[in-house]
Amino acid sequence: MKKPKTKPAAKAAPAELRRREYELNQAKVAAELDIVDLDDTERAFLAVCQRIYGRHSGCNSPFENFFYSLVLRIELGGSWPTPEVVADELETFKKEFEDMHGDAVAFFETYPDAEKTKEAANA
Repeated sequence: MKKPKTKPAAKAAPAELRRREYELNQAKVAAELDIVDLDDTERAFLAVCQRIYGRHSGCNSPFENFFYSLVLRIELGGSWPTPEVVADELETFKKEFEDMHGDAVAFFETYPDAEKTKEAANA
């Protein structure tokens, strides 16, 4: 008698496994946050970190991307960045800053009344 054919167990794609692992790591790190006895200095520091995180939009926010990248390296890798890693991230920050500056100048040259248009729309 022939054995009935069965489908092999479905395997999660590598990207899905990485996503799950990342989410588990985030939950682990988040559980380490002690928010019970924060003084105003700690709360202010975390508020600034939260503001940076909220404004992060990749290369369109050069400083936020620099800060986020360093923190993410610590979160994912579990170790502090070396001076070489920070120097590399700093070079990326410099390039993204120059690119963003050039883009902003080009934008306002192309749309010199952009701020007036925004103000009129919000009035």
